[in-house]
Parts: sequence; structure tokens; C-alpha cells
Amino acid sequence: MSVETYLRPQDVRSVAVVGTGSIGASCAALFLAHGMDVVAHDPAPGAEARAREYVTHAWPALCSLGAAKSQSVPHERLRFVDTAAQAVLAADVVQENTPEKPELKATVMRELDASATPDKIILSTTGGIPPSTLQAVCKHPERVVVAHPFNPAHLIPLVEVVGGGETDRAVVEWAMGFARRVGKQPIRLHVEANGHMTNRLQFALVREAVACLVDGVASAEDIDAAVRYGLAPRWALMGALQTLHLAGGPGGMRGILDHAGAAIEEWWTPRAELRLTPEVKAQLVAAADEVCAGESIADWVRWRDDKLIDVIKLQQASEADHPRRP
Repeated sequence: MSVETYLRPQDVRSVAVVGTGSIGASCAALFLAHGMDVVAHDPAPGAEARAREYVTHAWPALCSLGAAKSQSVPHERLRFVDTAAQAVLAADVVQENTPEKPELKATVMRELDASATPDKIILSTTGGIPPSTLQAVCKHPERVVVAHPFNPAHLIPLVEVVGGGETDRAVVEWAMGFARRVGKQPIRLHVEANGHMTNRLQFALVREAVACLVDGVASAEDIDAAVRYGLAPRWALMGALQTLHLAGGPGGMRGILDHAGAAIEEWWTPRAELRLTPEVKAQLVAAADEVCAGESIADWVRWRDDKLIDVIKLQQASEADHPRRP
């Protein structure tokens, strides 16, 4: 199909949010902030109450970032329906947010595909299932695309857009445009892979953090401090490749590779095989207690979301005057 087949991103007035866990509810808040109605479905007991509570808690942050224009939470524009099919029929675009269970996603995607007209795009927020797997159960796979946000989805700017083997190229472009409409920074992946790309980057670091814990290299608190105070400040401004390039001084990337290439190759070679055995899981649970100082997850999440606003504003300000200005 051509791009004219689909409703333009800027003309979307309502979104069907199927699955309202942490990602679904977070996205619902984001869509509401950008003036769209949300028609939601989640069969879990108490799902509506939890989603509304999440939106209420997310709203001050969305106001602070300028996404929401009113301090009043528009609960009247969020409604829940009894079935996924009802949500699909009532909205312009469909977003699937069910748990990362292939069998469950296949069942849901089959229902969404059967309920939506061929010109209605279906977005999936899956964090790692290749879109071609999702398309396999669809009669109209060309309109299925992954648009993977990051937790908390109403705050973190990144969205990974991944087309499957049968995704219409116009749908990939549409997903990029829709992400920009809701204030996101979308990136386009050229190939499919388990975990897409950003989770692969993230869990390469997590893997080595766990290895350092298991090997007794440092305490859990100091392992996290190494990331927080050594890596994160630069990474908030630049990606890993640009950071490495600047580390080479006047010689740039070639200079650092000529100077320290052999050492770098040793540093990035993973340690011996690492498995989540019961012993390792127990170490990680103890580590979580250590880094959170015994305080509740809810308290840390509130702190995280509040402070993320400052970090995102810093990123936005830094982009206004970096050397590569548009």
C-alpha cells in the first residue's frame, strides 16, 4: 500500500491500547497528553483502576516536560471496553502491549488483525520479539510494525521502530512520524533481531555488571556507582561510539584504536559463561536490596521519574547548541 492508504500521524485522534500494564498505561498517559483519546482493554482484574492511577501519577511529569497542556488529568478521554475487538473498532490506530509471551502475543495479534480494517496500523511495543514472528499469524501483515518504547514510556524519549519481512515501508515511515508526533526520538532498525538493538546494548552492560558481582570485583553499590558517575554523565550527552571517538583526542577513533585497540579487545571480551543459577539469582536479590537501601520500589520509582525530568531537560538543552546543529 502507499502512504496515502493510512491516516496521517498528525490526524490520529484515538488510539486503541490493548494491555495496560506499566508500558500500556504509560503510553496511554502520553497519548492523552498529546490530545488523543484512548480506548483501552485489559482483561486483568483491577486493570482499569491501576491504569487510571498510573495516568494520574504520570501527569505532573508530562506537564513539567510540556507534553500536557493542562494540569487537569483528562480521565474522560480514557475509556475501557470489554474486548480487544471493541477497542480496535473504536480507534484510529492500534497499539499492542501484552506480556513478552509469544503464544499470548500470537493470540492477541490474531484478534487485532481480524478486527482491524487493512488500512489501520497495528503497533507492537514488544521489547524483543521480531516483528516477523508477530506477522506470521496476521492476514494483513503489511500494517504490523514494532514501535518499542522504554520504561517509563511517557518520559524516556527513545522508540525503536522495526519492520518485519512483510511490513510496508510506508508503515515504517508512518511509525517514525507517529513517534515524533508524541514527542519521541525514534530510531529505525534495518534488520530484525531478538531483543531488537537497545536491549542488546543494555544487557551487554547488565551482563558484565552481574559478572563483576559474581566475581566479587566490587560491591553492588559500587558497581552501580561506576555506571552512574563514570559512564552515565557522558552517555546522557553522547552515544558509546562518539564517546570512544572523543577519547582518542586529536586522532579520534583511529587514534584510540591504534593506541589501545588490543586492550579494548580484551576489555570487551565477556568473562566465562554466566547463567542465572539459583545462587546467582540470590546474589542479585541481595544486590537489589543493597542498592535500594531497603526502601520500597514505589519510592524509588517516584524518585526516578521525578529526576528523569531534569536529565531529559538537560539532554534537550544540550542538543540546542552541540556542534552538529541542524
